[in-house]
Amino acid sequence: MRVPSHLWEQLWPEVRRPGEHEPVVFGLVSHGVTPRGTIILVRELVMPPPTAFVRAAGHGAKWTGAYNIALLNETLERGLGIVIFHYHPGRADVQFSGDDEASARQLLPAFQVVAPGRPHGSIVLGESSATGLILLPNSSTLTGEISLRFFGDGNVVTFPRSKAKPEDLLLHRRQPLVAAAVSKSRLKDATIAVVGLSGGGTQVATQLAALGVGEIIGIDAQRVTGDNLVATDAFGWADILLSRRKATALRSKIWWINRRVRFTPVNALVPERPAIEALKRADAVIGCVNNLKSRADLQEIAWRYCIPYIDIGLGLYPLDPDDELSEIAAISGNVFAAVPGGPCLWCTGFLTQEKLEKEAGNANRSYLRTTLSQNNRRPAAYVSSFNGVLAALAVSDALQLLLGYAPSLSVRKQYDALSGTIAEIAVQKNPACPKCSDVLAAGEPLWQ
Repeated sequence: MRVPSHLWEQLWPEVRRPGEHEPVVFGLVSHGVTPRGTIILVRELVMPPPTAFVRAAGHGAKWTGAYNIALLNETLERGLGIVIFHYHPGRADVQFSGDDEASARQLLPAFQVVAPGRPHGSIVLGESSATGLILLPNSSTLTGEISLRFFGDGNVVTFPRSKAKPEDLLLHRRQPLVAAAVSKSRLKDATIAVVGLSGGGTQVATQLAALGVGEIIGIDAQRVTGDNLVATDAFGWADILLSRRKATALRSKIWWINRRVRFTPVNALVPERPAIEALKRADAVIGCVNNLKSRADLQEIAWRYCIPYIDIGLGLYPLDPDDELSEIAAISGNVFAAVPGGPCLWCTGFLTQEKLEKEAGNANRSYLRTTLSQNNRRPAAYVSSFNGVLAALAVSDALQLLLGYAPSLSVRKQYDALSGTIAEIAVQKNPACPKCSDVLAAGEPLWQ
């Protein structure tokens, strides 16, 4: 179960609020399906008014039948499921009470009768854990095998956490970048997808392998060419001679760096089905693509399934784009980490419909941003070192997501290669962003 950051900021204080009865919050959820299981995506929260509750025996809360009907009507109209959230204080390893289980076994099948195409559940939160019961679509069996992931201030937190000794947890809280038990475990348990295995993507993947990330999914349908040799150090002349696919060639490189890392090559383009299915199960996506259309596709997939998305890009900009001999005026790169519930590429203005339409008829796939390169003559450029800087920044952002060593990711990093400087530009979520409202946690569509 994945909860976007802006919803977690509402959910956590609300369920812990003192009152006459146990606070309850309803989550309206969508879902997605992967070979490893079902992803439940919290799309919206509903805080029931005080008038919805009635007195009940026991420690829990009870609400009226009329409120149940109104809530079910809303979920049916919007094609969503219902998850009930509440909180138990005082225990690190939280447990379902007898009242909780009896209520779940009564309510969840009733929810499923009205909205059979979506999951329904009851979750109890603790200070550092969560448990509950879930009823999946097309199933009559309640399952307690769940994990809860929420996005905090620039990092990802997943319950239940791996078991660790108190002294190891203390060390991680104080020195999360030390290669000790907790940090190693979290990196080993992580799956990161890298999309675009050219100059930036290959260097991202090799750095992730050196860190010991458990699985790296490499997505690219192209074969190694001569241009790639001056954009990265991950390929060699033999890869060109053998006409190897980038993903296959990189798998060999990853094995030599760290044979304990699993590298999964996906020879497909986004948004082809094999690429989407691979992305859905990733803990984070790092996009190293060279056009806005691919960025828009990756941003939508990441938001639809609540996956952090880190975007990098590099360009060489001449004084006169129409002159093939014009001097280079700027070598500029960008790194931006978008955490579900925070600002996206559309919020920041990096993506706009106008830019996409302009690119559609004149897509530039070269590092050198000239009219010449746009007309299918694509000169190579010596950019391996610049790509290495951007790759390092992206991997550092991934480390922040997994280990939480820095305060926040709410900035866009602007790299000026000519001066060798990196500027941080503050970004804010746009409340009117249509992509955030329409796509975030939308999951897979229900076909009526």
